[in-house]
Amino acid sequence: MADFVVRRHAGVSAFLARAQGFLVRREAENVLMLGVASSATQAEHLLTVERGPNCVMAALQSGANLILSRGRTDAVEALVKQLSADDSSLPGVIGPARTTEWFLQNWHARTGHETRFQMHSRVHELTEVIRPKRPPGIFRRAAMRDVGTLATWADALNVELRSEDPAPGELSVRKRIGLGRMYVWDNGGPVSMAACDGPTPRGIRINFVYTPPEHRARGYASACVADLSQLLLNEGRRFCALFTDLANPVSNRLYARLGYRPICDFDEYVFVP
Repeated sequence: MADFVVRRHAGVSAFLARAQGFLVRREAENVLMLGVASSATQAEHLLTVERGPNCVMAALQSGANLILSRGRTDAVEALVKQLSADDSSLPGVIGPARTTEWFLQNWHARTGHETRFQMHSRVHELTEVIRPKRPPGIFRRAAMRDVGTLATWADALNVELRSEDPAPGELSVRKRIGLGRMYVWDNGGPVSMAACDGPTPRGIRINFVYTPPEHRARGYASACVADLSQLLLNEGRRFCALFTDLANPVSNRLYARLGYRPICDFDEYVFVP
């Protein structure tokens, strides 16, 4: 049996040429890596682990933590060996829970670097929307006049998600509005928001879901996410995916009622300097 070979790719196109076939076998599970690759112009790490002619694992870092695909223990060991031999500097890692655990064990054994837990999350997939009861208001695409409000919400969302290195809220919001990927539920003004990012061959990821505390428990987030999910399916997406924080049972119940089904648990850790 051929040994594992870790290949470092010079660009995203070369990486996807080797990794995409492997990743789309579990497309919803790999929605984060595929989505980041679809929009990345450069990346610190673009790696595939191969055995013979087959890709058996992939890893990507583009401006944030290293994203891992699912991989066997021996494939993970080969990946860590290559990264540590390259003296790679990593801010952190995120991936399927078991794979991330194996990566951290091997990384610590080789480098001695300590880690700090960041988040347990779960990726969900929706192929058919279960319509919730509609609250007062309308679903609409966000406009530049909404930037001030949505930027404040984006900063608050980063605090709730315990983000280590959050992008400035206003920059993130302006970018998404400019791309037509930011939406709100409007009831006399925005009361909830959601966005979509990272298209994959057949799906897309919903993110930036936030309702300020004074507007919660009124059905705004459910209606906003449901309408955005339906819009994306109507545009030809086979599925929508999203990540939830497992420490927030309210959001997990909300998405389940809309038709989102759990696919895989992810763990995220940051490396302590």
